[in-house]
Amino acid sequence: MAVVSLVPDEIPRQALRLRRFVLASLAALSVVVFMALLYAGGFLAPVGLVWSTTGILTCIVVFYAALRSGLNLRLKDPSMTGIQMISAMAVVTSTAFFIRSEARDIVTPILLMIFYFGIYRLDTRAMTRLALVNIIMYGALIAALYVYQRPITDFRLEFLRWGVLALVSLWFGTVGGHVTQLRRELAARRSSIEALLERDDLTGVGNRRFLTHMLEQEKSRANRSGTVFCVAMMDLDFFKKVNDTYGHAAGDQVLKNFTQVAQQDLRKIDYFGRYGGEEFMLIMSDTRLEGARSTAERLRANVESAHFDAVDPKLVQTVSIGIAEFRAGESIEQVQLRADRAMYKAKARGRNRIEIEAGGSRIAAGGMPPRVA
Repeated sequence: MAVVSLVPDEIPRQALRLRRFVLASLAALSVVVFMALLYAGGFLAPVGLVWSTTGILTCIVVFYAALRSGLNLRLKDPSMTGIQMISAMAVVTSTAFFIRSEARDIVTPILLMIFYFGIYRLDTRAMTRLALVNIIMYGALIAALYVYQRPITDFRLEFLRWGVLALVSLWFGTVGGHVTQLRRELAARRSSIEALLERDDLTGVGNRRFLTHMLEQEKSRANRSGTVFCVAMMDLDFFKKVNDTYGHAAGDQVLKNFTQVAQQDLRKIDYFGRYGGEEFMLIMSDTRLEGARSTAERLRANVESAHFDAVDPKLVQTVSIGIAEFRAGESIEQVQLRADRAMYKAKARGRNRIEIEAGGSRIAAGGMPPRVA
């Protein structure tokens, strides 16, 4: 028997919105309980209890349906934070009309509690607009009381409540928006730091951490949707000889030039990075072995024909490449190990060539080791 989940996790961000909505709904249901207590104490008219209960339950059902169906994704704010807050404020403020004057003070903290749900989502401008909506709604409540309940309403007290609500709402709007801005700045800085942590200082391409992250991502996508990808491990041939002949500064320049040349014909969906030392990795998304071999052959040929004039115009650098295609059920360590073995096989068979782990191999044109004149 199929089980229907209230919070499906097919789309992570949508699942997060639904979880937040569940928390907000629990808070809304607590307001229903509170209104029931007011009714039991004789402070809320029966129609007020019916109105508040119907309004809150209707909001919960409508917004859950929008989130569950994905209709919210068509909106500028898929979380519908502002719309939910306005709806909740409208229900609570209109219910206040049915609350006895001496107990109406409880409306203010409930309205401010609603504001809390916007602090981490909305900026200062949006929060200020909501504060003004809140103030206008309570002003409309006072007007309705003046028309229908003037003899039993203490308007001095109502205007005092209105003033306090206006002051605190605007303060919440300003502070809440500031908190949101700080969170966004912190998130942006965190993203910048994480990006720096995933970049190789010398070449500027992704480092080992970045490559591992992308391998995990490709593996997850392959397991989920049945796509394929290939991993190519590559090592610069006789790179130690370059360092010994020209020095480490020249070796660094060769590494920089190599990364530029290697990325010339790559697609935006491929991921290239420095795995360590003179060893690099290329992750080719949505690619089978034959396509990976073609890409690797272009890369190998580009490197062999590249000029390293900043080091020595006569320097010819080559690269040995090993390729493996991801197999369903294996770990990223396993597919990487297979590509690594193919790369060492390429080096053992003469360098400046490509080996495919699945048994096929390709000898590169020329097949000569790098020479240093």
